[in-house]
Amino acid sequence: MAASALVALADGDASLEEGAEVGRLMRVLDILRDHNPEEGVESYLRYVDRIRKSPSELDAVRDKVRAAAGNDREASALLIVICHAVSEADGIVRESEVAEIARLAALLDITTKDAVALIAPQQTKV
Repeated sequence: MAASALVALADGDASLEEGAEVGRLMRVLDILRDHNPEEGVESYLRYVDRIRKSPSELDAVRDKVRAAAGNDREASALLIVICHAVSEADGIVRESEVAEIARLAALLDITTKDAVALIAPQQTKV
C-alpha cells in the first residue's frame, strides 16, 4: 500500500480513481487469498502430469477451470490474464497457446480484451 501511495502521489494528487483501483486490486487479490503458492505450484505440476499422461483428460481439466471460476466475472478474468502470463513466460507465444486461451475464455464467457480491462485496465490504455 505504501508503494501504491507513492505512485498515486507521484503526479501531485492521489485521485479518487487511483484509490478505487487500489480497492479493486485488493478485491481481485482476495480471490487468491486461500491459495498457498507452494500448493498452487504442486497443483499445476499435477495437472501437467495428468494431461501429459492422458490427453483425454483435457475436457475434465477444462471443467475444473469452469468450476473454479463459477459465475465470478473477476475470477474468470483473472484466470485468463494468468493464462496469458503463462503463455508469455518462455518468450514464445505459440498459436496452440492462443487457441487454448481462446477456448478457455469462451468456456468462461469472457473475452481476453474484457479480462485485461477488468484486471489490468491501465494495460488497455497503453
